[in-house]
Amino acid sequence: MKRPITSSEATSSPFPPARTALRELYRTVRHLHYTDPYAQARLARIADQAEYFLQAWPANEWPENLHATQALPPREVLLAWVATAKSESTRPWTYAVWQQATTLLLATLVPFT
Repeated sequence: MKRPITSSEATSSPFPPARTALRELYRTVRHLHYTDPYAQARLARIADQAEYFLQAWPANEWPENLHATQALPPREVLLAWVATAKSESTRPWTYAVWQQATTLLLATLVPFT
């Protein structure tokens, strides 16, 4: 049985909550397949969630880079990629559309892994 997380442990996380959420969205997209039930709706929902977390991240806490050798694109660029992925996920569902939407979402979320 797992022990509950105390409030001091919850606040001492090395990552901001938005980064942790974006990391989990990345993992979810990676395991989502074209033939999964409701794949199109699930991908659109993930894009909505990614957009929310990117917008909710306080501007004064936005990192310039997340890793020593990896610069983070500006928030506006990431939001544009998410918007494009969202619009792609509303088109008729083909494998090419699937690839385009997932590639954009993964490119948006990979810096947070």
